[in-house]
Amino acid sequence: MHRLSLRSRFTSTLLRRKFSNFTVSDTAITLPALNGGASFPHIWLRDSCQSDTCIHPTTRQKVHRTSDIPLDIKPVPNGVSISENDNDLVIDWTDGHRSSFSKEFLERHADPVKLNAFHGHIYPKSWAPEELTDDLYQTYETLQRPDGLFRAIKQLSERGLLFITGVPNVETSDEKCELNTLANKFGELRETIYGRVWDVRNVRNSTNVAYTNLDLGFHIDLLHFANPPRYQVLHCVRNKVTGGSSIFVDALRAAEILNQESPSDFDILASTPVPFQYINNGHHTHYEHPTIELDTHPSTNTEERVIKHINYSPPFQAPLLLSTPPSFYSAFKRFTEVLNDPKNTFTYLLKEGDAVLFDNRRVLHARTAFQDIEEDDTLPVGQTNRWLKGCYFEGDAMWDKARMLRKA
Repeated sequence: MHRLSLRSRFTSTLLRRKFSNFTVSDTAITLPALNGGASFPHIWLRDSCQSDTCIHPTTRQKVHRTSDIPLDIKPVPNGVSISENDNDLVIDWTDGHRSSFSKEFLERHADPVKLNAFHGHIYPKSWAPEELTDDLYQTYETLQRPDGLFRAIKQLSERGLLFITGVPNVETSDEKCELNTLANKFGELRETIYGRVWDVRNVRNSTNVAYTNLDLGFHIDLLHFANPPRYQVLHCVRNKVTGGSSIFVDALRAAEILNQESPSDFDILASTPVPFQYINNGHHTHYEHPTIELDTHPSTNTEERVIKHINYSPPFQAPLLLSTPPSFYSAFKRFTEVLNDPKNTFTYLLKEGDAVLFDNRRVLHARTAFQDIEEDDTLPVGQTNRWLKGCYFEGDAMWDKARMLRKA
């Protein structure tokens, strides 16, 4: 290992602090003053080269494979220097290539916080009802402005719950209803066994408990899928009933409470697979998920376990596996108690023209039973006094939109 002096004087104090010296070893270049002494492996630097021969100038896509880089790649002797503009670390490699890395690029990749900020990640924030702010409620009109849409996406990404008021409900067909326009402002609608857009209303002899007027307990939709939809939207088209309040709970907060109060229960729910199924109406779907799903590679730099998803849906739970440990039952019971604790739940009665958007992998939803205020003989056959239209959409398009809105 040997130390190479870059220069004795620099015109930039920031540059002097960051690049006044570095250390080159057989495997890496270390910048002592960068993020407490960041070390960049030679193979990482060569693979991450941003030159036009490594990154296509118009597609901005990488044009080589990581496996193409020689495993013993290193700078040539005295091949590391600072550029004439005092801003870039320049490396001449033994394969004949030259790389140039700006101090911003190196700083970004040396610090996970800066790297995540560059990519515009919006991290979830767990909530209790009293912690929800005015951003929970936004008008449909504000979504037409870039700043309003970004604020709505930020609320939905962080808290997993958002109410939009003033959504037109004149058109009710699946093709023309305003739900399509609303959902597409956030992401790309996802087709499921229920279609692209679907109705939630009281139906006689329904094959789904959601399509009755019965009390519907906390659940997440479509856990019998390998990849359940990320976000759900419900638009209230008609509401002339008593009851039928929507109830929400942040299962992320509930899991955090469980981990604090009973770590052993948390561990068993995070390690025990639970099967879910839907066998009805010409479909047979089935998948297993742990109740608390941990992120195996979180983007945050923390030693704490990061919760990725919550998988809780009693109506669609299949018989548990015979190998289910006895301790699961008491842990599941305790988690259910936390979820249903009134101090953790948020209740809202959707009015006509209201829409609710929520994270279907985190925020559980429920509904109280309802009944018609009075018989309405003017309703067309097959329609009821409580009618919601719903759809699902995925998160990637929404987060992409948020990044571009933030840059605008």
